Amino acid sequence: MTIDQRGSRDRTDGVPGVLDILGRVETQRGFERTIGDEVQGVLDSPEQVTLAVRLLAAQTGWHIGIGIGPVDTPLPTSTAEGRGEAFYAARRAVEAAKAASAHLVVDPATEHSYLAESALRLMIWTFENVRSQSRRYIDHRLEHPESTQNDIAEHFDVSQQAVSRVLSPGGVELIEGACALSTFHLNQAGDHVV
Repeated sequence: MTIDQRGSRDRTDGVPGVLDILGRVETQRGFERTIGDEVQGVLDSPEQVTLAVRLLAAQTGWHIGIGIGPVDTPLPTSTAEGRGEAFYAARRAVEAAKAASAHLVVDPATEHSYLAESALRLMIWTFENVRSQSRRYIDHRLEHPESTQNDIAEHFDVSQQAVSRVLSPGGVELIEGACALSTFHLNQAGDHVV
């Protein structure tokens, strides 16, 4: 995966914060800053790719390129030195993401990558259409599915009604469904993801 901060000239550097968030994702080579406000990581698990996109979607503000394909092995210590089709595809994808819906592209374009891309874009769109505080409630519910609305309200020191207004319309279910679809189709698409 290659990730580039949107509007970086007008915003503070979001890379340190996003690296901290992406530290929860299992990778073959961890996410690291490559150049400027760009971050790259090597993953081989569709579930972890989906998790990375979900974590980024909850933050908003990133162009996301997902490249699928083989990588040259052994993998170097730094992703910036990596070679192989997945790296080239991720570069094309992040560039295309700058003009794409939901700022996300999966490359190469196959039936399964298109369907994974659509599911991930739905997830991003769902997150981007709620306020930042509301995103935190949704993210917490996704991380702790056993949590009740009262638990989430207590965690954020807000009313249960405030949490209910966010969770009742079904955003959590949409995101869960989009995650499942993305994971399935990325799994069918194969290989490493950069």
